[in-house]
Amino acid sequence: MNNNVLVITGMHRSGTSLLTHWLNKCGLHVGDQLLPPGIGNVDGHYEDLDFYTYHEKVLLEHGLSADGLVPAHPGPLTGHQRTTLKALVSRKSSAQSQWGWKDPRTCLFLPFYREILPEARYLAIVRDYKTVVSSLVQRMFQLHDWKYEQCDIFTRVIWRYFRKPFRKEQLLRKYCNEHLAVWITYNEAILKHIEQLPDSNYIVVDHPKLKNSSQEIYKHLSDEWQFDLEYYDFKQLYNENRISDKLNIVDYIQDPKLLERAAEIHCRLQAKAI
Repeated sequence: MNNNVLVITGMHRSGTSLLTHWLNKCGLHVGDQLLPPGIGNVDGHYEDLDFYTYHEKVLLEHGLSADGLVPAHPGPLTGHQRTTLKALVSRKSSAQSQWGWKDPRTCLFLPFYREILPEARYLAIVRDYKTVVSSLVQRMFQLHDWKYEQCDIFTRVIWRYFRKPFRKEQLLRKYCNEHLAVWITYNEAILKHIEQLPDSNYIVVDHPKLKNSSQEIYKHLSDEWQFDLEYYDFKQLYNENRISDKLNIVDYIQDPKLLERAAEIHCRLQAKAI
């Protein structure tokens, strides 16, 4: 396939939506139909619905949660799943000379994309595990809050004064360990993937440096990878006020080995970042 294809990869809550929004503003085609805004992403997710629905369907067929917050890979694709994916990629390549997509769940299928798109370029974003797990819990809390605020007045009062003050603590206790395992699965998949690619076929961006490295990313995509783009000021999109407060997740991790493994993976990915 004689195309310029960019695959944007990263764990949920790692800045992939912001990064893809910016690339779209620079002129990269990232899908005909995109997932609309939602809680935690008021500017939109910038996820191509074709890849989004494909990943959902495959995960469900493998008995896994469609949201992709799973601590393990789905396993080999069936013949039908592989054929469907090849057809999807072929259709995208036929429609655009340069294109890309973003869906965090892509991380769970990287070996298959590496096979189907051997010349694709990969832009990976990494965000530290403490911030990501905290952000996932904060998003769950926001969703609970939104749902209760749609209820009748009696339910809202019960929520605001009796349940809401304790819900975040409950979510931390219930989900921190699980979400950290998911972070490890995704970022370990990214690490293993790029270690099998030529150095010229990927770049890694560290989330805290994203705001100040947009010029470097743009230059790499334009000069090294020959994407036909026009620079858009990243600072026009970046809004620090939308970054949620960072919760202390460490005290809620039941398995200290998970923290050690996450720290190791994060360190190795940071070492590869621009």
